[in-house]
Amino acid sequence: MAYIDFSHGGNIYDFDERIIDFSANINPLGMSPILKKSIFDNLDRILHYPDIDAKITRQKIADHWKIDKDNILLGNGSAELIYLITASFNPKNAVIPIPTFSEYERALEVRRCKIKFLRLNEKEGFNLDLDLLKGADICFLCNPNNPTGNIFVHPDNINRVKTRRMIIDEAFMDFLPDQNRLTLITRAVKSKEIVVLRSLTKFFALPGLRAGYMVAHKETIKKIRRYQAPWSVNTLAQLATEESLKNREYIKETHALIKKERGYLFKELNNFGELKPYASAANFLLVRIKKPGITSKALKESLVKRNILIRDCSNFRNMSNKYFRIAIRNHENNKKLIRALREVLCKI
Repeated sequence: MAYIDFSHGGNIYDFDERIIDFSANINPLGMSPILKKSIFDNLDRILHYPDIDAKITRQKIADHWKIDKDNILLGNGSAELIYLITASFNPKNAVIPIPTFSEYERALEVRRCKIKFLRLNEKEGFNLDLDLLKGADICFLCNPNNPTGNIFVHPDNINRVKTRRMIIDEAFMDFLPDQNRLTLITRAVKSKEIVVLRSLTKFFALPGLRAGYMVAHKETIKKIRRYQAPWSVNTLAQLATEESLKNREYIKETHALIKKERGYLFKELNNFGELKPYASAANFLLVRIKKPGITSKALKESLVKRNILIRDCSNFRNMSNKYFRIAIRNHENNKKLIRALREVLCKI
């Protein structure tokens, strides 16, 4: 089997501590002060085992979405849930649009599942023809998709997908102000064919805490939970999940910031003759390098010298070494990125 590079963004540990990380798609506001205080105030809770059933946390999520807590399973980040899903269902064949989040492929390969990749066409805006998703045991859809930032499915068109099971990864859905109209959570609780994944990592800026959850039919939850190790979700992760859902002011401020700064970055990048940014519904932008002779790796290395870290997208399937991804950060950092790009592109 050929070697596949499954590395991700956010690996800041090999760089100077002054690095500004545009490679990980984390909320630029950082952790909410209210949440930070709650964590510090409850540190003594780590003297005890976490609730193995996460009853309170699941009930808080259930109340938030107006569903039953038995339709919810917490995970050590949504990544753990992806592996639990493939272990539980043990699919023989799968379909995945590419480019997309690589852990779907890796989790399926562990189960020796045969994968059909659907190549998204740049000239068609990386859009997905849902009618091509058929005949497989399982399909994984990142919605909005990483790294392209576009929406694949919503409640009005999900019926076009004709696979046995649909795993809808909504890790970035919180960044959409109209997410209640687009999420498939209410469909998932009624259907044995649909599983929805949600993450606290991106929107609530908790990548180091590892918190996520799954919403699915009650029988599906029971089946998948049998494969989960006990105490998988630690006490502080459960607490953070509970507190994050009710922080309305933080949510509102995030939506406003992302909309403003995404527009700023898209406009500035579009002014570079050497670059082409793609429209995104999420908190990141995919960019293609149009200038000959410059690769994403070379651009990344040049920017690192200026304490800027971008996500080289050359290891995504169906992406060449002409693509990179940037997270939306605060205005000061975004201006630093634009200045650094201007300096680098003039020299390379």
